[in-house]
Amino acid sequence: MSDTDDVVALLRRGTPRSAVELRDALRSKGRVSITTADIVRALTANPGRFVAAPRSDKQPCRWQLAPEDLAASEARPSIPGTNWFGPPLFLWQEEALAAWRMRARRGVIEAVTGTGKTMVGVAAAVEELARGGQACVLVPSRDLMYQWQSVLRSVLPAGFVLGLVGDGHRVGLESSDVTIAVVNSAREADLRPRRPGGLLVADECHRYGSDGNRVVLRTSFPYRLGLSATYARSDDGHLDWLDPYFGGRCFRMGYRRALADRVVAPFIVAFVGVTFSAEEMADYSDLGLLMAKARAMILRSGLVRPEPFGAFLADVARLSGGSGGVSATAMAYLGAMAERRRLLSETPAKVVALQGLAPAFAAADRAIAFTRSIAAADEAAVVLQRLGLRAAPVHSALAGGVRRATLGAFSAGSVQVVTAPSVLDEGIDVPAADLAVILAASQSQRQMVQRMGRVLRRKAGGRHARFVIVYVEGTAEDPVLGAHEGFLDEIVPLAADVRSFAAGSPWSHIVSYLSSAAQGPQGPRARNHDNGV
Repeated sequence: MSDTDDVVALLRRGTPRSAVELRDALRSKGRVSITTADIVRALTANPGRFVAAPRSDKQPCRWQLAPEDLAASEARPSIPGTNWFGPPLFLWQEEALAAWRMRARRGVIEAVTGTGKTMVGVAAAVEELARGGQACVLVPSRDLMYQWQSVLRSVLPAGFVLGLVGDGHRVGLESSDVTIAVVNSAREADLRPRRPGGLLVADECHRYGSDGNRVVLRTSFPYRLGLSATYARSDDGHLDWLDPYFGGRCFRMGYRRALADRVVAPFIVAFVGVTFSAEEMADYSDLGLLMAKARAMILRSGLVRPEPFGAFLADVARLSGGSGGVSATAMAYLGAMAERRRLLSETPAKVVALQGLAPAFAAADRAIAFTRSIAAADEAAVVLQRLGLRAAPVHSALAGGVRRATLGAFSAGSVQVVTAPSVLDEGIDVPAADLAVILAASQSQRQMVQRMGRVLRRKAGGRHARFVIVYVEGTAEDPVLGAHEGFLDEIVPLAADVRSFAAGSPWSHIVSYLSSAAQGPQGPRARNHDNGV
C-alpha cells in the first residue's frame, strides 16, 4: 500500500488527526521509517480525498477524509460481512482468504516473512466473530502472544473480549471471544469453542508438526488456518500431521509476487568471505571426518531414518539418550556437529568482519547482526559498542521486558544495531531495518527466509534492503560448496543486485558498495565474484 492508502485507513474512523499523530500511528504499526514530511506530501497531493478540519489558531492542522470518502468507507467494510474498518488488505491477502474460504475455511497460507501474513489471520478471526463464532490463535512464544494482542486490540470491533493463555494468563474461550494461547500453555488448557463454529489460527504452524506440539491441534475447531513463512518440515511432520489437520497448503506468497506487488522492499545480497586459520581448518576437517564415520556407523545400525536429514537428526538425538555402543556413537556425532558449529560461529575472522562492516552499520537506518549463540550476540554488541555504535543484544536469556524495551529503543532510533541469535527468527515484528548481516548462517532454509524478512519491510523513498552473508570459505557455510542452495535459488534471481567479495577484499570497498546499494544499484545486475576492484 502507498502512504496515501495508509493515511486513508487511519482516517476511516472519522477522527481528525494531525500529520504528527498520523506519523506516530503508522510508526506504531511498523512503518518506523516514515516521516512527517511523507505524511504531509500524501495529504496535500490528494486534495480531493483529505480536507483540513476546523480548528482554532492555537491548534495544529488536523486532517480528515472528505465527506464522500468517509461515507463510502463507512458503507464498505474492509472485510465483507463484518463491521471492522481496519487497514485495507493487500490484494494477495484478499486472494489468500478467498482461497482459504474455497477450501471450506481450512488450509495453510504460506507467505514469506515481511509480507503481512498476521493480518490474514486477524481478518479470518474477525470474519468468524461476524459469523457468531469464536477464534483461538496459537503462537509459539510469549512475545508473539503480546504482539497478536496488540494487533487484535487495534482492529477488533468494540464489545468483543480478548483473552490470553500463557505467561500467567488463563482466560480461555469460556469467557472470551478470541483467545491467544502460547503453545506450551495450550497443551493443558481447555480451549474448546463454546459457540457453534469456531476457528483455530495457528501462527508459525510448522512448529506444531512435532510430537510434543501436535496435541494442541484440537479437532473441536471446524475451521482451521495455518500461517507460516516456510511450511515444510525437514522431518516431514507437515505431511504426517499438519496436512491431515489443516487440509494442506491453499495459497503461497513468494518473493516474486511480493516484489511485483511492492509488498516488500527490493533487495540486494552480498556474500563476504573470510578464512579460518590453519589450526582452525585442521580442527574443522577432523570434526568433519569424525561426523562422517559416526554417521556411517549409525546408519548401519538400522535404527535411524537416513532421509530426510531432519528425521535422521531427530533419530540420532533419540539414540543419544540411551545406552550402548550406538548411543555413544550418536552422542559423538552430535558433539562433533556442535563443536564444528562453534568453530564457525566463534572464529576471530567473524569479529574482524564485524569490525570491518562497522561503517555500514553506522550508515544504516537500522541494522541487525545475526549470530549463532547468545554468547556471540553479547560479544558482537560489545564489539560494536567499542566502535562507537549504539548496539544492544536481544536474546532469550534476557527478561521479556528487557527484550521489549530494547526493541522499543531500536524502533525509536536510540539503538542503531541489535545483535541476536534465533530469538528474532520467527514471528516477532522487528521494527523496520534496512541492513541484516548474517555472521553465522544457518543450513535451515526456514531460518534464512525468516532472517531476510527482518529487512524486507517497505522503506520510505523506495530504499533497498541489504542482506549480507558472512561465511568461512571452504566450509559448510560456503555458497560455492552448495550452502543455502534452496534459499539462494529462490532469492538470487529476484535480487536487484548480487555481489560476492572473496576473503581479503578491502573492507572500504565492501562498505562503499553497501552504501550505494541502499539507494538502488544502477545498470545490469552483478553475478560475479568481486575482488574489491
